[in-house]
Amino acid sequence: MTKSARQPWRLSSLKQLVLLSFLVVVTPFGILIFYATDALVEQSAQGRVLAQQALEVTRRGQQLERLAEDITRSARQYQILAKPEIQQRLNQYLSEYRQALMIHSFLLNEQNKANEITELLEGIERAHPIEANSLLSLTRVVNEQIDLVLDQRLQALNETAQTTQTKLSTLAIVLLGLEALLILFFSFKIIRPVNRIAARLQALGTGEEYIGAKVGGPDELVELDRQLDWLTEQLAEVENEKQRFLRHMSHELKTPLTTLREGSDLLAEQVIGELNTSQLEVANLLQTNSRQLQSLIEQLLDYSRLNQNEPVNFHQVHILPVINEAIEPFKLLLEQKKMQVQLPQEDIEWFTDRAMLIRIIGNLISNAALYGRSSGRLLVCTNIQADYLVIEVGNDGPIIPDEDIPHLFTPFYQGQNRRIGPVKGSGIGLSIVRDAADSLGAHVTLHSNQDSFVSFRVSLPVKELNTHD
Repeated sequence: MTKSARQPWRLSSLKQLVLLSFLVVVTPFGILIFYATDALVEQSAQGRVLAQQALEVTRRGQQLERLAEDITRSARQYQILAKPEIQQRLNQYLSEYRQALMIHSFLLNEQNKANEITELLEGIERAHPIEANSLLSLTRVVNEQIDLVLDQRLQALNETAQTTQTKLSTLAIVLLGLEALLILFFSFKIIRPVNRIAARLQALGTGEEYIGAKVGGPDELVELDRQLDWLTEQLAEVENEKQRFLRHMSHELKTPLTTLREGSDLLAEQVIGELNTSQLEVANLLQTNSRQLQSLIEQLLDYSRLNQNEPVNFHQVHILPVINEAIEPFKLLLEQKKMQVQLPQEDIEWFTDRAMLIRIIGNLISNAALYGRSSGRLLVCTNIQADYLVIEVGNDGPIIPDEDIPHLFTPFYQGQNRRIGPVKGSGIGLSIVRDAADSLGAHVTLHSNQDSFVSFRVSLPVKELNTHD
């Protein structure tokens, strides 16, 4: 099926979603910065204007006070001397004072004092010396009123700055809340499909079936989900091929192995004729190794069956006969290594699957026999603890290194310790034990690993008599 032409600018695209989320998250901060910058520029301009006005008013006020002093002094001189040049200088001072006062009085809220000064100036022109004496004091009163006006404007500017600061703080809090919501929203839109893909990868890695929701969201992640579907199918096919290979190879190997075992048994038992000591030793070697090879092939078959979720059949089982049947294939090996075998003395009845239990105990005994020390002991004990049947299998032998313990139940893992014998282990014995225990609802643990004694413990839970899995 051909794919439709891809839309380069779609909201469902991961690239566009990230860009949009970035823009949407950054935009409120841009608004805040623009508003704050605009308010700062405006208030800075107002502050500069007010500072310039204050400077000009201060200079003009000083000028008016100097002119008031000059006018008072010239008026007195003219009253005494009455010279024309003094009157001319006085008129010049009065003209300059009126011009400065006209500009200065624009800042006054009330014009009463300015009108009073204007009348006073007219009196001075009419040569009234008393009015001249009052001019300096009135000028200082006007300067004080103008200073008060400037102080009020400065206070108003401060209040405006404080109000703007409060607005900016409120706006910042609101925008931060909005930012948090937007970040959570876009994070959810991006992280949710990523988490689902991570869950799929985890399920794929553990071999479990993914039962979660399908991945949605950006096209790239949906495409990645489709690729994971394809990968899951490919891995399932590879697993099926592996299981088929194990089944076919195991069956193919068992046919000639059966003939080899029968022949080695006939030679070892001297049925076809008496053998000398060297010939009997070779026959026993063939018999022992054919048994070990048969055990490895049976382990492969067990591993294959367990990986195909072989059904279990729960029923009442006598535990002691199961232990005896599980240990039977290893009696010759145990005799050759002169290992002392300690088995339970009393039988216990338990509701479980007999074949699975033989598989568990057989593999634990196999490990104990192969890794156990010659002339050591192999211990199998059973007891009931609370609602569990506890079966422990142990042996005298080398303890398991700490770095190998986390990987004990990993399929095909080979630890540092090596089994005793010419046939190398497959590394799946404990994996089979764990999988079989899981199918019974039991759990298996390394119970003892010290003082040259290693033991594994299997805990089988109680099941109702009418339970069928």
